[in-house]
Amino acid sequence: MSPARCTSPCTYDPQADLVRVDDQGVAAPAGAHLVHRTIEEPLRALVRAAREAGHKIRIESAYRSYEQQAELFRKTKQRGRAARPGHSEHQLGTAVDFRMPTSAAIAWLAEHASAHGFALSYPEGRQRVTGYRPEPWHARYVGLELAGELRGRSQTLEEMFRAHPDTGESGTCDDCPLPVSRAACGAATETGTCKGTVLEWCFDGALATVDCAASKQRCGRASATEPYDCI
Repeated sequence: MSPARCTSPCTYDPQADLVRVDDQGVAAPAGAHLVHRTIEEPLRALVRAAREAGHKIRIESAYRSYEQQAELFRKTKQRGRAARPGHSEHQLGTAVDFRMPTSAAIAWLAEHASAHGFALSYPEGRQRVTGYRPEPWHARYVGLELAGELRGRSQTLEEMFRAHPDTGESGTCDDCPLPVSRAACGAATETGTCKGTVLEWCFDGALATVDCAASKQRCGRASATEPYDCI
C-alpha cells in the first residue's frame, strides 16, 4: 500500500482467514494478535530464528481493520506516522510490526526476513519511493520467492508494484467510506516542501507526509535541482 493506493475493496476484511497468535507468533486462542492463517507458520519461524540468534523480538501489532486504522489515524498526532485507513498493509493480515529491543535486532531482521518470506516494506532512506517514513520493524509476508527477489535487487514492494502493476491488486480509494482515506495533493508538488522537519509532497496524485525527525534527519534538498527529502 502507498498514500495513493488502497486495499481492494477499501474496507477489505480477511476476517474468515485470521487466526489468533501470541507475541511470538504461536497460535493461542487468547493471543493478542490476529494474522492471516497463511503467515502463521513462517511468522513463528522468523521470531524463533531471531531469538535463537539472541534477539528477543516480539510482535507489537498485526491485523487492523479499516475502522481500527481510522481510529489510530485520528488519534496519532505526529504527521505521517500512521497510514490513512484503507492504505495500511496491516489491513491485509499479512503485515506485522515487531518490537525491536536493539539496533542489532533491527539489522538482523533486515538481513534475515527474506529467508522466511518477509519483505521490509518501508526501509531506511526510501521514503520518497514508498511514501512513508522508514519502519525497519514493519515486515510483510510475500512468500520466499518474491522476498528473495526483492532483497537481491534491493527493491521495495512499491517499486515492484510500479514496475509490474499486474503483480498485485490495489484500489483507487474511490470506494472508501470515510473522506479521511483520500488526501488530494492540493498545493503540494512532486518536488515537495519542508515545513520544519516535515516533508510534504505529491505522491502519485495523493498527499504524502513524513516527519524526517523520526529518523533523526532534517528536511531539505541536496541541490536546487533535486526534490526535497529527508537528509
